[in-house]
Amino acid sequence: MKMILIAAMCFLSVRIYSQTGAYFYARLPNLPGAICLVDTAERGLFTSQLSSISVQLDVVYSKKKKEVQKEADDLRPEMEKKIARDSGLSEADIQKLKNKKLSKEEKKKIADKMMQNKANISMEEIERLKKMSKEGKEAWAEAYSTEVMANMQSGDSVKTEEQIKMEKELEKNSTLNELVKEQKLIIDRIYAVDKKYANQMEELRKEDSIQTIILEAQLEPLRKQLLEYPTKEQQKSIYKLMFGYYLTYCNKLSPMNINMIADAKESMGPLLPEYDRLEVLNTEINKIMLGAKDGLNSPGLMQLGAVKSLISIMAGAYSYTIPRDIALKVLGE
Repeated sequence: MKMILIAAMCFLSVRIYSQTGAYFYARLPNLPGAICLVDTAERGLFTSQLSSISVQLDVVYSKKKKEVQKEADDLRPEMEKKIARDSGLSEADIQKLKNKKLSKEEKKKIADKMMQNKANISMEEIERLKKMSKEGKEAWAEAYSTEVMANMQSGDSVKTEEQIKMEKELEKNSTLNELVKEQKLIIDRIYAVDKKYANQMEELRKEDSIQTIILEAQLEPLRKQLLEYPTKEQQKSIYKLMFGYYLTYCNKLSPMNINMIADAKESMGPLLPEYDRLEVLNTEINKIMLGAKDGLNSPGLMQLGAVKSLISIMAGAYSYTIPRDIALKVLGE
């Protein structure tokens, strides 16, 4: 019995971890066309399928998020030590900075220590710099940069320990630039897709505002007429007019909405592997920058998050349709 339970747990574990963002993306329902007259059965099926996938994804996303958070928490002590070493602060200083009740004086002392270690500038000097005129600041900056350049161009004997260490790290980590370049390329590709969607959404909102004003102006007198106890024939004529106005409104906005959602869905596919690669790059860069022995080893959260956002976008597929009660008045069941 125990072996059966273990086997079942292993099966469930494999099943959960195999459910990547790409897995859920492939199971998303097809989008409806720009249809103003809704088939309630089709709409119900679409909504049901989308909701089911959303619930399943949320379970996996939540599990993955907790897993990544645990890895980050496990890495935090090592990273804090690295930051402390690089900034010239002691572990005691780092612990002090975590204290929310730390006084301004204590914070200033620690900041002054860090600035002295990293840039050979005191906080007192920074305060004086704030009060200088524009010309004074420019003169100070020129003098400071001259001093730094002179030190950098001199032999190791006049360089600070921090400068020597930094140069060695730059030589040692020659792959960092390549990783950062690749990271930027992926971020730019993702941003381009996000920006395109944002622009389309902005255009839709503008057009929605215009068309809604027009529609409301057309419907207002008809609504008033319905309150004046019109005959059945008059009601039928009024509802036909309302139906026509809603149809014009929908024909203008529904195609814009569906095309926008379809673009977002189509653009997502090629980006899915990029999200995993970006997480790997982020981990490798952090390992180099923070000197961590290990990094986050559970890529997949970003990909799941992207599909999660896409599901929210797809949920708006039926935003522009003719109200069912108006359609029934004119077309019947």
